[in-house]
Order: sequence, then structure tokens, then C-alpha cells
Amino acid sequence: MHSVGGFSPIESMVLAVLYAAGGRIKGRLWLQKALFKLAEFFEELSEDLDFEAYSYGPFSEAVLEVEEALESSGLIQRSDEGLFLTRSGFKAAEHVWRDLDSKSRDVIRRVVEFMVSLSKDELLLYVYATRPEYAVESKMRERVLSRRLDIALRMLRSGKVSLELAAKLAGISVAEMLEIVKRHGVKPYRLHLKDLEL
Repeated sequence: MHSVGGFSPIESMVLAVLYAAGGRIKGRLWLQKALFKLAEFFEELSEDLDFEAYSYGPFSEAVLEVEEALESSGLIQRSDEGLFLTRSGFKAAEHVWRDLDSKSRDVIRRVVEFMVSLSKDELLLYVYATRPEYAVESKMRERVLSRRLDIALRMLRSGKVSLELAAKLAGISVAEMLEIVKRHGVKPYRLHLKDLEL
């Protein structure tokens, strides 16, 4: 992702993520994890972000610095309810969004919609199960993984994940998950992951 409107690629992506989220994201944890996932699709971002295993999974100091810089410049605001685009931030983010190609906008929208739909435990389980190498330093790892089946079932029941992804999150085979799903009366559905590979 190239720089847009005088913003660095990371600044542009943070603004685009907040814009795709409707101007608000639940907090720093969701922003970090959304950028972590997006770095898989935008190769140049992965080099700049340099994620490391940290107390809540993957963490990038660069994302934190950009978030604080955008807050200092009055483009975003932080409160107990999350991170918000200010009025001037929304205008800047809209400009960044318009300058992105349609494929980039689609990827960002899909990743952000998925990430912001998740509770804290769901978000952490998703990251820990799909990228376990980033969970080694996490202080939440044991607590989340000890409840992984319940969390995965909840995500499946609410339509956030497919049967296949729920099985991966639960750490069991698809056949085992199907048996559990039948016992719990949850209707599995198939999510077309090939477009986004969540």
C-alpha cells in the first residue's frame, strides 16, 4: 500500500481501517490485530509493521506510534469505548479510502468487518489458533485456549466462522466438530474462505 494524501502507508492503513469500521473500532487490540491480518495481504506493510509476539499476541510498535501521532494531530480520538475518527479524521480517511483501488478496499472491508465483529476472547482465539507463533508470550493464552471449544461454538452459532474454521479454532478435526455441533444443535454453514482466507 502506497502513501496517500501525504500520509505514510501505515497512517493510510490505520485511517482506512477506521473508515471501513464506520469511524470507530473497539480499541487498540482490534486495531493491532486488523493491521496484523492486513499485513498478510499488503506485503509492503508487513515489513514496516514488524509484528512481534507480545502479551496479547502480535504487536507492532509502529502501529502504536502511528495511532498516537494521528491522535496528537487530532485525526483520531481514544476513549473507553474505543478509537474514533474525529470530524477532520473522517474527512482525511475518506480521502485515503477514495484513493485506494477497489480490490484493496474490498480486502480491508472484509478483514475489518470480521475483526470488529469479534469479542476480545474470539479475537484472541482466532489469532492464537491461526498464528500460534505469536501466542507464546501472551498472558491470555492459557485462559483463552482452555475455553477454545466453547468460544469456537459461539462463533459458529453466531455465523462468524465456518465449520472448518471453527474446528481449527477449537483444535479438533472437522469430523469431531461436526459431531459436537450436532449434539449442541448448531447449524453449520460454509463460508467461502478462498476469497479472503480468514
